[in-house]
Amino acid sequence: MFQSCFLFLLSCALLMPMEAVAATVINAGVGGNRSSQLLKRLDRDVLAKQPTTVVLMVGTNDRLNSGGFIEIKSYRKNVESLIDQIEAAGARVLLVTPPTCLPELLFNRHDRKKYDDQSPVARMQEVRSVLQDVSRKKLVELLDFHEYLIKHNIADDQKTSMLRNPANSGVKDGVHLIPAGYELLAKLVAEKLQAGQFDTTTVVCFGDSLTKGSERVNYPAYLQTILNTGK
Repeated sequence: MFQSCFLFLLSCALLMPMEAVAATVINAGVGGNRSSQLLKRLDRDVLAKQPTTVVLMVGTNDRLNSGGFIEIKSYRKNVESLIDQIEAAGARVLLVTPPTCLPELLFNRHDRKKYDDQSPVARMQEVRSVLQDVSRKKLVELLDFHEYLIKHNIADDQKTSMLRNPANSGVKDGVHLIPAGYELLAKLVAEKLQAGQFDTTTVVCFGDSLTKGSERVNYPAYLQTILNTGK
């Protein structure tokens, strides 16, 4: 009799749905960072958090910040090293290609002569190509945010653009995202994580100002909401 009751209770427990584990999303973005700087703070800002997943988006400052360009070969080497160390610590990596830019707006802050050897747009296309190749060779999932913005005609100087420009924000920027852009990025990241069955117990979003955003508007904050509420 006791054994029958025990087996009945056990079967009921097994049939009960398991409580979903809430996702914790950590914003580890720092404005102005290049891939070399991400390597220097990897242990402190990422691995120390014991992440299950790391969303890595870097390359804009490496190739667009005229204060000190990182050669494309060095950039690739740095990204590969970041992936290797993150995976060795037991986390999965989702690579994200940084968006393109609007050169004429970028030149409001940077000397256009420093891009004579390669245009800003070509530089970001090259970053995308490198990340695509690294993704294939290292079998790492990739979200091609760069291509998504271009394909959907939302990376221009129009009001509908996700890149900050005079028409949609009154700002001559051409590199960073408007709030709707951060929200879109979070949605696409969430979809990729769910489709790839990533463990989202502890997600660290690692990158530069495109990851950091502002205190009120940033894609990691949107991402946490989406992962925990589904919307």
